[in-house]
Amino acid sequence: MACSTAAAVACGHSRVSPGPRGRPIDHGRRAARIVRAAGNEDMNAPPFVVPQDCFQDKTYPPELKAAKQLKLLVTMVAVRVVLAQEEGFGNECHDDPSYTELHDDLTTFLSQNPLGKLWDGEWLEKLIRHPKLNCRLAAVRIIEVRDVYLSKEFDWGLYKSEAFDDMDECYKRLMSEHMERSMLG
Repeated sequence: MACSTAAAVACGHSRVSPGPRGRPIDHGRRAARIVRAAGNEDMNAPPFVVPQDCFQDKTYPPELKAAKQLKLLVTMVAVRVVLAQEEGFGNECHDDPSYTELHDDLTTFLSQNPLGKLWDGEWLEKLIRHPKLNCRLAAVRIIEVRDVYLSKEFDWGLYKSEAFDDMDECYKRLMSEHMERSMLG
């Protein structure tokens, strides 16, 4: 017979394990996406509920939306790296860029198929199936650059702390301005 979560904790059933700060976690059912305010130890405090329809494209949870945007960002960086490499190919001694055929084909493809309009996987599939060899070669290079950039160059810690620092600074500034306006009138 199945126990409630509280009863399962009391009788020691295996589907419940101690979670962070000793709180029980019921592994028998999927938890709702509820986020508690940072530092709030009161389990009876009202949670922040993340609505499932918070994005127009129905992406849920928000972390999945962030992951999709990160993939798009990395693909955009890779495209720009490949274009920059092609602009400078054989151009060590000149100030004027010498554009290659691959550069021209990739920019033409990009103008006809903007990267933000398609999911980055669809965009790359379309590029790698292009009839022109230069477009297919560009797709392979973009895939390789994405891999190297994300695995070796992208500094997760720096950007996470930068985001937190910016949000914290914004929070302090806006709350200070709000308090000043509230005190004045």
